[in-house]
Amino acid sequence: MLKFNLLITKMKTLSETCTVKSYETDINGNLRLFSFMNIVQELAGRHADSLGFGYEDLIKENIAWVLARMQVQFIRIPVWKENITIETWHKGGDRLFWYRDFIVSDRDKNEIILATSSWVTIDTESRRLRKATPIEKDYSGLNLRDALADNAQKIILPSDMKYEKSKTVTFSDLDINGHTNNAKYIEWATDIISLGTISGKPPVSMTVNFNLESRYGEKIDFYISVSKERIVIEGKRADNSIFTVQLAF
Repeated sequence: MLKFNLLITKMKTLSETCTVKSYETDINGNLRLFSFMNIVQELAGRHADSLGFGYEDLIKENIAWVLARMQVQFIRIPVWKENITIETWHKGGDRLFWYRDFIVSDRDKNEIILATSSWVTIDTESRRLRKATPIEKDYSGLNLRDALADNAQKIILPSDMKYEKSKTVTFSDLDINGHTNNAKYIEWATDIISLGTISGKPPVSMTVNFNLESRYGEKIDFYISVSKERIVIEGKRADNSIFTVQLAF
């Protein structure tokens, strides 16, 4: 049986400083939302490796991490060539989710992005939720600090969702787990929004629900609702909700 080892005390928090690259930015030179997702999931993976429950540890038992929800508050979005520091830590879990938070700071140590994420573990063969051996009740390997006060919540869909377009999942959408990478859902969602809206001003918050995985060759239908308060995009496979993204500007 797989057993998480949280007796490691040397890396409760993992930080990395990097420079925002041109290919990570949009037409305004701002860090793209899906680039942010790529950066934080990579850092999360490296921190999980250091704590003994990363990809290579879990895959031995046919278990993989899957991001289920994420809540992000943008105080300011980083720009091209800016040096930023991303900090992440693992907060333990409950009966369903494991929790991980992130803080992005600028060179003057001002916090500019705050995020919290909720993860599940799945069986890579059955593709069903599978709880790994419970984390020991020893918090020496955890950091119980909260980047945001509340965990990411379920998005309530507005009543005026309208069909926008469809696409087929292609090879470039897939990750090492054989399903669409979570950052791709954010890329798909932002591509649904009109250019004038998405490039007009950066969002102040983003909520994401990853409801079901999608695989190669599947058709995804996109629906959108636009209001003064928020933009909501949902991706569906037939009648099944694959993901939902909510942006506030």
